[in-house]
Amino acid sequence: MRYTSIIIVCFSIVLFIVGCGQQQEKATEESAALQTVPETVQFENQFVKVSEFVLKTGDKIPLHEGGPRVVYALSNYTIKWTEGDQVSDKTWQKGDVHWHEAIEHAVENIGETEANYLVITRKENPLPETGNYSINQDASQSDTEHATAVFENDNVRVIEVKLAAGDSQPMHDGVNRLIYSLSAYKIEYMSDQMDTKEMTMNAGDIHWHTADQHAVKNIGETLAHYVIFEFKQ
Repeated sequence: MRYTSIIIVCFSIVLFIVGCGQQQEKATEESAALQTVPETVQFENQFVKVSEFVLKTGDKIPLHEGGPRVVYALSNYTIKWTEGDQVSDKTWQKGDVHWHEAIEHAVENIGETEANYLVITRKENPLPETGNYSINQDASQSDTEHATAVFENDNVRVIEVKLAAGDSQPMHDGVNRLIYSLSAYKIEYMSDQMDTKEMTMNAGDIHWHTADQHAVKNIGETLAHYVIFEFKQ
C-alpha cells in the first residue's frame, strides 16, 4: 500500500511537469507567432494605447487577451475571427469601425489583401473631468458640413472630418479625444484652453486633447482629413 502511494505521487509529479512543459511550449509558440506579426505601438498615454497591425495573407495572431477597444480599418480585408468559442469570417472596408469588449481572441488573415488596422485600447484610468463641455455640442453636431459621426456606442463616438483648403469649423465643444490624421495637412487651431497655434500634420500622426471649446481652419493647400475618437468613459 505504501509503495502504491509512492507510485501515485510520482506519477502525479510527472503529469504536473509535463503539463507545465506543454503550457510553456504553448506560451512560447504564441510569443513567436506574435513576433511574426508585430504590434506597432503608435501612441500611448495614461488613458489609451494605439497599436497598428499589418497582417499579410495567411498571417495569424494566436489567442490572446485584449482590453476594451475600438478598431479602425485602414484597408479592405477579410479575417477569420475567433472570440471565445465563436469563430466567424469578417470582411471590413477601409474606414469601418467596430468595438470589442475585453475578451480572449485570435485573428487570421484569410483574404487576398493585407489587413491593416488600428486598435485603440481604453485603459482603466478614469478620464479627466469634462466640466461644462458636452459631446452633444461636438463637431458632428455643430458642423455637419465637414464632420460626420461614423460610429457610436456607450464608450466612444468616432467622427470623420474633411476640411478642404480654406474651409473652417466654428467654435464647438470637444471632450477627451484622440485624433488620427488620414492625410497631410496644415491647420490653425483656436481653443479656449490655449493660445491659437498652427499645426502641421502628416498621415498617421496621432495626438490627444482633453476637453475644450475650439475651432479649426485649414490654412494649407491640401485636404485636412482626420478621424476623432471621442471617449465617453
